Amino acid sequence: MFWRFVLSGLRYRRRRLLVTFSALAVASALATVLFSVYSDLDRKLRGEFRQNGANAVLAPAGDSATVPRGAVEEAERAGVAAAPFLFAVGRLGGEPVVVAAIDFGRAATLTGFWRVEGERRAAPGECLAGSEAAKHFGLASGQRVDLDSAPCILRGIVTTGGPEDAQILVPLGSAESVSLIQIRADAPRLPELRERMARKFPGVDLRLLYAVTETEANVVLKVGKVLFLLSVLILTITTLCVTTNFSALLLERRKEIGILKAIGAGERAIASLFFAESLTLALSSTFAGYAAGLVAAFWIGKRIFPSASGVLPGVDLLAFFPVAATTLTVAALATLLPASRIWRLEAAQVLRGD
Repeated sequence: MFWRFVLSGLRYRRRRLLVTFSALAVASALATVLFSVYSDLDRKLRGEFRQNGANAVLAPAGDSATVPRGAVEEAERAGVAAAPFLFAVGRLGGEPVVVAAIDFGRAATLTGFWRVEGERRAAPGECLAGSEAAKHFGLASGQRVDLDSAPCILRGIVTTGGPEDAQILVPLGSAESVSLIQIRADAPRLPELRERMARKFPGVDLRLLYAVTETEANVVLKVGKVLFLLSVLILTITTLCVTTNFSALLLERRKEIGILKAIGAGERAIASLFFAESLTLALSSTFAGYAAGLVAAFWIGKRIFPSASGVLPGVDLLAFFPVAATTLTVAALATLLPASRIWRLEAAQVLRGD
């Protein structure tokens, strides 16, 4: 009998409850998007930051002038990306130019932000040129570059906004020592990596690129705060909307409440009917909003986190549980104030039309 009253109330007040259903469904959809995007946000952003290059370098310390190349393998064993660089000054057309020898295979994970016209890596006998160097020396892809050390065929022109723009980039040979090693590591790994390198290679110093590291940390914190405040704002607006709607619904059903009281129904039983209607509506709107939210989260994930791993980037299927809990809580809170008026309604006054 209890659920007959509940389902009848929902069926005969479809138009009035459609507004509440829509508000809760929109809140559920937005909550699904926010929970999906926010879940593992740090890892997702770190994945995007990896495309922006190194956030630390292994450089010579003390009297050392070079870094042992074996430090690359040691860094990789520590679970970080590392690529060696060897710099020298060569001559091209009688003018000095910086020649950077790079392990292009290992550097691929650190050079995702490079804008390249042509090939992104060079084989033996080939090279790349920075955009400024190419402009200065009049170089074009496919052209022979007559470096005094070893002529090469130009395979691509690189633009980074950094020192690489003025360099000629060639493959790194079998040198045992390099000028520096670029590192890409998550912030929690950096202290451990520093200690490990200090034990293995006393002449090497791990130097953080503070501008990059601090910017990444600030972005993660600020995005997290924005998402949290946005969630609070959305849920507050939804609660006010649903509360207003249920208050109007209660006024429409004053006679129904008066009749229930007149035949002996208690206030708690009547209030439980309203709560049951509200929670049933909230549960159905959760499924509708969750489905729409997953589609939106997938669309956002594909565009904001293109490098995220997995078949459904940006989507967290487990978001249903916090979304359902949040929607049900909002519905319960929105029903609480209108339901409290049931105790103040007198059956005789209501039935007289007062």
